[in-house]
Amino acid sequence: MTQKNNRNYAEQITLGCLAINKPLSFVKTIFLNREQNENHYIFNAQKETSLEVRFESSTLTCLFDSNKMCKGAFLFLDDTMELIHYIDYCSKTYPCDRLLEGWITQNTIIQINIDTKECSLLIVPIRQNKGS
Repeated sequence: MTQKNNRNYAEQITLGCLAINKPLSFVKTIFLNREQNENHYIFNAQKETSLEVRFESSTLTCLFDSNKMCKGAFLFLDDTMELIHYIDYCSKTYPCDRLLEGWITQNTIIQINIDTKECSLLIVPIRQNKGS
């Protein structure tokens, strides 16, 4: 893995983490120099928004709730074989929490998301335990 690729992985993951719990207006400013596609839809009777941001070899999709706050982000790779490099980068950069099944950043958890059609990285906020 080259130094340039490390920077690409770092940029994409860092920007995805930065978007979490931020308003849509702020997230759009993070990606001013990138192709963006904003989508509005209704899911379970709730108005929601997504923002797709294009990178050289991936797409970051940020999901926003009805208050237009980012509640999660998916990093979809053009070549799913690249996922191993993202996993390697995360493993070297962030502590892994086996109970939460992901890598812990300051305010987020990065998880591998695999379903029958695709695989991606999922970035979500770390839930704070209200009882403690």
